[in-house]
Amino acid sequence: MRIGLDVDGVLADLVGMIIKIYREETGLSIDRSHITEWEFWKKLSMTRQQFISLLIKAWERWEEVEPVEDDLAEDVEDLSKIGRVDILTQRPAATIVNVKKWLKRHNVRYSSFTWVPLKMSKADIFYDVYIDDSPRLAEKLSLTDRTLLLYEQPWNINVKTRKNVIRVKSLDEAVQLLNDVL
Repeated sequence: MRIGLDVDGVLADLVGMIIKIYREETGLSIDRSHITEWEFWKKLSMTRQQFISLLIKAWERWEEVEPVEDDLAEDVEDLSKIGRVDILTQRPAATIVNVKKWLKRHNVRYSSFTWVPLKMSKADIFYDVYIDDSPRLAEKLSLTDRTLLLYEQPWNINVKTRKNVIRVKSLDEAVQLLNDVL
């Protein structure tokens, strides 16, 4: 079994870092619970390019990015006992080196690192199972026979689950679900 594992919003709390930088730069606070849309930056009157620049700034401060879960290294190790775990991440190219440093610092072991350029879709790269928080990926994969374990976040709460789009609240839950299927 091939498992594609996302970074931002699943392993790394990038939204927390974005909120911090946004507050530092504007003096305005955003509560995480108010980020209810994938493209939440539009509500902040930001352009796509401004948001991409903010993502790059956030990953320039990679040492400050917190993990989403405390035991993520162990959880990823448990996933690797079920199948081949690849990091499958879509991001600006300028962030890749720092993301890899972050993964190493948090002892996240994986088979390969697959970068998906911003103009492509992760759905174009075949995995049996995806663990991701993207509502867009949920929409694309719902039309396939591949499985998405949708890591629950405020920005994907309105995604309807389907036979192959299953909501999980933690990597522990993802491991348990995959173990139950095998």
